[in-house]
Amino acid sequence: MRRPSRSLIAAATGTIVAALSTATVLTGPAATAATSGFGSGAPAFVNSAAPADIDQGLFANVDFAGEPSIGVNWNSGAALYQASNSTYKILFDNSLATPGVSWSDVSSPFSQFNVDPILATNSATGTTLAGGDDGACAVMSRTTDDGATWTPSAPCPMTADHPTVGLGPASAATPTVTGEVGYFCQQTVVDECSHSLDGGLSWSPGVTDPNFTCLSLHGHVKIAPNGTVYVPSANCSDSAGNSVVGAFTSSDNGFTWSGFGIPGAMTPSDGFDPSIGIDSGNRVYESWSAEQPNGDYHPVISWSDNGGQTWAPPVDLAATVPGGLGAATFEAVVAGDPAVGTGNVATGTGRAAVAYLAAAQPTGGKDPFASGYVGTWNLYVSATYDSGATWQTVQATTDPVQLGEIDAGGTTTSGQRNLLDFMDASLTKDGRVVVAYADGCLNDASGTVYGAPKSCTSVDTSQDSWATVAYQSAGLGMFANADTAVPVVAPRIKGHKQK
Repeated sequence: MRRPSRSLIAAATGTIVAALSTATVLTGPAATAATSGFGSGAPAFVNSAAPADIDQGLFANVDFAGEPSIGVNWNSGAALYQASNSTYKILFDNSLATPGVSWSDVSSPFSQFNVDPILATNSATGTTLAGGDDGACAVMSRTTDDGATWTPSAPCPMTADHPTVGLGPASAATPTVTGEVGYFCQQTVVDECSHSLDGGLSWSPGVTDPNFTCLSLHGHVKIAPNGTVYVPSANCSDSAGNSVVGAFTSSDNGFTWSGFGIPGAMTPSDGFDPSIGIDSGNRVYESWSAEQPNGDYHPVISWSDNGGQTWAPPVDLAATVPGGLGAATFEAVVAGDPAVGTGNVATGTGRAAVAYLAAAQPTGGKDPFASGYVGTWNLYVSATYDSGATWQTVQATTDPVQLGEIDAGGTTTSGQRNLLDFMDASLTKDGRVVVAYADGCLNDASGTVYGAPKSCTSVDTSQDSWATVAYQSAGLGMFANADTAVPVVAPRIKGHKQK
């Protein structure tokens, strides 16, 4: 929640522009659907805001939901959404023509007093860790039944800021470690991560990268199917010593850490954390807001098939939107089917998506993350169904999420800080994209219905942060085995009569 100074970050732009100019940037057609399921064609989303009277704990956090996290339990189908001191359970009803979304408060009694909220779910096992910082240690809680019961958990890597948490499979690199491994990382001048070898019940002391490849300003922990863990960062070093976007990573269950920088992905001079998503074939996608020469921050994405050793040229996703985009932020990446060449036999190969907030207005040289920029921000989702060869983008909201700037100044902010530092995204078992975001314009006393009249009638009134979710209701998802079959009509041959 409190962001440190940007004094470590260099304002460099030239290299990333050269890299973008070599990338294939296309609005790609939807991949051909193969089997039966929920979707075909371009993705569509239904938005749902939490009810005004949802909070049952000590705090009313439904309109204090900056920095939301979300995780989906593939065994039950439920999602858990962390907003400030509250944890909400979300259920999806796909039997309706427009899927229904219902909310309930399942907050842990052990995490009622925390700052910098964070949550992560191991979709395969259904284990969730939720909570946040609280002085010297974090106050986290663990549930395996979607919040019906909770167990306290207190990782203590150091007294710092901006935590991130993750749960996933163990790496075979440490044969003595099996099952579910947890990670809890915090940022300071040198970032540290605790690891848990019992799924989040007990924690090690903090461990850092001895070479300091990545410092401060990190995003969310993501764990690959092979057990390698990644923590994306905007302030890493490449082989030449340049400050670039990258990640610090561990392949031995958190006992040791190293890092990498993406060549040419120069650290932007302002903005928020990058995001990583990993597909079922261990391809790593990373997305961030790249600073353009005119001061715009476009959403870009790159990927690596060898654990971060080499990277594809970044793709500028702003070019997939008619008319383009002026600035983007809060990227949240998810990935599903593996890339071509990794053994996938489904029709749809190499699937990934990134959700982000973006404004179409050019920045005019103003910093969109500081007071003075006037943008109309909406939620967008860009997806690929062909391993990144083409990307298509849809606007997932019909009403603005924010007016004005989204300030990155932390405790020194002079503008709108209501949405705080990030949002989050996850996947359902059938590959639907689910985005957790805070709506900066929704304050509807008549029932908190998405699409009702907004409180944002001018820049000065964009100060809400209502707990909201965008749920994929139609279109191709991230797993081809859930695609809807597309009927094939035999063409009529001219000159011949049909009998």
